[in-house]
Amino acid sequence: MFNSFFDVDWYCDRCNSCLNNQEDFDGHKYIWECTECGHKNSISSANIYESEEDFRDT
Repeated sequence: MFNSFFDVDWYCDRCNSCLNNQEDFDGHKYIWECTECGHKNSISSANIYESEEDFRDT
């Protein structure tokens, strides 16, 4: 597992599955396809939120 954003847990925008725990997760890629539901998630600093509430309010 590689992650260009240390201490960031990534979750699928559709099914809320933890992307960091998915096999071969690579946080250096701009897009990660969730292995649970197939949703393509953006992995970028623009998508880092302090809490789920902050994410839902956007």
